[in-house]
Amino acid sequence: MGLIAKVLSFVRVVRNGANVSDVKSNPGGGPNFTAEHFAPPGDDSHPLATDYQYSAPTPQAGRYAALGYIDPLNTPVALPGDKRTYARDGDGAVVVALWLKNDGSAVLSNANGSVTLGTDGAILGQNGAGQFELQAGGDFVANGAKMTTDGDVVTSDGVSLRGHTHAQGDDSGGSVEVETDPPTV
Repeated sequence: MGLIAKVLSFVRVVRNGANVSDVKSNPGGGPNFTAEHFAPPGDDSHPLATDYQYSAPTPQAGRYAALGYIDPLNTPVALPGDKRTYARDGDGAVVVALWLKNDGSAVLSNANGSVTLGTDGAILGQNGAGQFELQAGGDFVANGAKMTTDGDVVTSDGVSLRGHTHAQGDDSGGSVEVETDPPTV
């Protein structure tokens, strides 16, 4: 039979040459206990004292294994098939999230901005100062200016650098105004 308990502390230790983590918890109706934390390989997470954990007994007498945690402060938002991972500050507020969505897109976000990998491979980044997009076809757009895959650059007000010229004023030698050549690509 397992136990649900409030996390009191989380300590990383080396036991028998292995890096492990112990979670001390209060079951709320008996003595506090310490369980060894288990998670999938590659998952390096640290629960907060605001979390609850589920522990199950191990074959060793009086030992428990912490198998999962609940964040009671933040409302889950992942949809069926989604995977969302987030980090929290010391008060438990979400400060950064990676959301792998069931449509094949992914969003990395924090309070200052986000980067989205679209289902078509397009990449959109944005913050309070502007945005950029590497479109699925390879064109790059930053705050309205566009660089195409064939090397043309078009400003946000529609001016293309390909074929774009400027008039040249009279110089001291009295030569006639001529158009400058456009940039070569």
